Amino acid sequence: MDTCRSKIPEHRVRIIMTLEAINKRWIAYKKEYGIDSPVLIEEVRFDAAKGAESSFDVTELFSEQYILHLSDKFPLYRGEYIDYVLCHEFTHLADFLNQPYSYNVVSRVYHYMNSWSEYHASRRCLGMVLKKAFSGAIDPEKAVIPQAFKDISLRKLINDTLGQTGAALEEFRRGGNSSVYHLFFRYLMYVMGYISHFANAEDILNYCLSFLQLEGDLYPQLYHALQVGEPREIIPFFDKIEKELHRVSFI
Repeated sequence: MDTCRSKIPEHRVRIIMTLEAINKRWIAYKKEYGIDSPVLIEEVRFDAAKGAESSFDVTELFSEQYILHLSDKFPLYRGEYIDYVLCHEFTHLADFLNQPYSYNVVSRVYHYMNSWSEYHASRRCLGMVLKKAFSGAIDPEKAVIPQAFKDISLRKLINDTLGQTGAALEEFRRGGNSSVYHLFFRYLMYVMGYISHFANAEDILNYCLSFLQLEGDLYPQLYHALQVGEPREIIPFFDKIEKELHRVSFI
């Protein structure tokens, strides 16, 4: 407790979450990843939904309102964690700006953001951390991932996310609605994004699918489609997997 408390004043001085500071980071992100767009974030609001650190509201993005929603605690967090979270959100914004669908195909855009973009953001922000620490094989115990006030191992990050995926899946299997399915799918994309950095990713994927009691070819096919990185090939899996889970649940 004392350690965290002693760090908070430093964070408050060092981490300035003004609109200008956020856009400076966004411009640097665009340059690093070759994002050719004049769009800037127009507002930062410290009103993220309970339990969320940050988000862009897709409904607002449709209206060209580029508003970044952050937790009211966000300025207190460690700088490394702020970088990690902002990289995730910037990837979502970049993916939306580059999305391949007409805006009038609203459901396709939502599925795109909940599938490809979640995988992409998870993979990219983890890659940002790993490239600073490893030039070769990744050790999941030695790889440390920043959190708000401490670090955790990459193994714990994957295991915790896998547990969240399983909990959402179990709720959906018990009759959860589409919102629960969306949550399950989002967590599944996180897991696939994280493990994609390992040379033995397919072995880890098989372990994860066994843990989740997910059988069949759809999940390996989805993972392979994510590796190719063609969003139009990925989107159909969103509906296919939901239908398959409904079918299995009622057998």
